[in-house]
This record gives sequence, C-alpha cells and structure tokens, in this order.
Amino acid sequence: MRVLSPALIAIGLGYFMVILDTTIVNVALPALRADLRASVSGLQWVVDSYLLMFAAFLLSGGVLADRLGARRVLQLGLGIFVVASVGCGVAPSTVVLVITRVVQGVGAALAVPASLALLRAAYPDLGPRARAVGVWGGIAGIAAAAGPILGGVLITAASWRLVFFINVPIGLAAMVLTAQYAPAPKACPRSLDPAAQLAGVLALAALALALIEGGHGGLTPLAIGGAAVFVAATAAFIAIEGRVEHPMLPLKLFRDATFTGGNVVGLLINLGFYGELFVINLYFQQVMGYSALLAGLAVLPQMGVVAAASALSGWYTARVGGPRLTMLIGLVTGGAGLLG
Repeated sequence: MRVLSPALIAIGLGYFMVILDTTIVNVALPALRADLRASVSGLQWVVDSYLLMFAAFLLSGGVLADRLGARRVLQLGLGIFVVASVGCGVAPSTVVLVITRVVQGVGAALAVPASLALLRAAYPDLGPRARAVGVWGGIAGIAAAAGPILGGVLITAASWRLVFFINVPIGLAAMVLTAQYAPAPKACPRSLDPAAQLAGVLALAALALALIEGGHGGLTPLAIGGAAVFVAATAAFIAIEGRVEHPMLPLKLFRDATFTGGNVVGLLINLGFYGELFVINLYFQQVMGYSALLAGLAVLPQMGVVAAASALSGWYTARVGGPRLTMLIGLVTGGAGLLG
C-alpha cells in the first residue's frame, strides 16, 4: 500500500494547519503587542489560551470522534478552527483575541484525535501505519518550521492579522479533501464524561493563571488562588475518573510504566520546546532588534531539524521495531541542544 496517499494528504493538511498555529503566532507577538497595546502577560494568554483548550479538550475530542464518526468530527473541528481564525484576524483587542484563540483551541482538539483515528483506518497494517505516522509527524515538523518564516513574510508584507487569515484557505482545502478522500470508519458508542471534562479545563486554566501571574507578580492572591484551584480541580478530576463507569481518562492506564513514562517525556520536552519558542521570538525582535522575517529565519535551523527528524523517526521506529531507542536518541540530542 502506498504510504503517501490522497487520504494521508487530506488528513495531514488539517493537522498542518493546527500545528502551524502553535508557532506562527510567536513571531507575530511584538507586532501584535504594538498594535493592541498588549502586556507581556496578555501575550502569554494569546499563546496559552489556544494551547490550553487544545490540551484540555483532546480527550473529549477522541470520544466524540468514536461516537459521531472520525471524518465528521474532523470536518467539524476544521470548520470551527476556520471561523475562529477569522475572528482572530479581525480582533480589535487582546481580550477578543484571547477569546477567539480559545475557540481555535477547541477546534484543534476536535481535529487532531479524529485525524489519528482516520490515519489508523486508512492504514490497517502496522508497517505502513508506522511509516504513515512518520509522515504525519513530518507534516507537523514542516508546519512548525514554516510558522516563523511564513509569519515573518506575512507580517513584513502586510500585518500580523494575516497569520490568522492564512488558516482560512488551508482549512477549507482540508475539509474538501477530507470529504473526498478520507475513509469513514464506523462510529462506536462511547459515553461522554462532562464532569471530568469541566474539572480538567478548570485545572489547566488555573495552572496557567498561577504560572503567568506568579511569573510577573510573585505570590500574589491571584497566583495563589490559581494554584489552589488547580490542586482542587485536579483532585476532583481524579476522584471523578476513579468512580464513573466510562471514564474519559481511565486511571488504570498509568499502571503501565511505558504509558506513564511516555506521557512524562512528552510533558517535559514540550515544556522546554514551547517555552523556549515563546521567549526566543521576543528576544530576537525586542532585544536584538531583528525584523519579524529575520527572527523567523533565525529560528529556522531549529524548526527545520524538527521537520527532518519527525519524518525520519517513523521510518527508524518501523525499522528497529519500537519507539524506545528513537525516543532516547531524540531526548539526548534535544537536551544537549537546550543546554547549549
């Protein structure tokens, strides 16, 4: 079976758009700050509100993909993302921009689990599927690498608002191609877990509030309150998931050391990667005086390697028969880069 098929292109295009928004906005932050007179904490909310909702609703997105059909949910997520992108592009203030970024995050959370489910349906055999996942990861790497460059070009040519409007043609093309080429696996009955979902959103939002406000003002009442709500909401989430018949996140999964270790590794490497990406774009433009385009070019070596390594990892994992060695090589290399 061909790995690079029309189905993979259709599925990957939506994923490209979702990941593009995790990096393209960073290079626009100084221009956005000047235009909307945003504070540094406001800029952090512009970035984090999207990632927050993306993370918080991923599990529910997976449940909905199973329950309603992965292709239908993918197109719903892409549609929400496109509409929210228009809202971001016309936002008159930081508050409105943050709200529309929240909606973007919900769209992304619906789209990504559904795209993975469609990838599994399109490639039932393990070998081709591993290579397809490698290509899928490579698409993410290309999107992440393209973000700073594309953002720099758009900002230099016109305005920071174009970094959001660019999602409209990409998202619409992805919806058309998905309808035409993506498989439509049968839906299967799964129960939603709204109480746990609410607790999860509350916990992540409170954690973001505590970190952002604490980073600027120290142990302020707002930061302390956010930390307290995070602890309480996390405890509520664990209690709910331990009691419901069909939990959104079965806690017994964490008895598996491989599952737990993989999630811890994912958390730590993304803390380093996205935290550094936020800071370095502000540093290049506001401290070094680079233009948006030059700042995007300065980030290109890092992002270009991400794209190449993502594509190679699927091929190498399929060749060695498991992800352990691939992860170890990546972590040692990435850790050395962050230290440098």
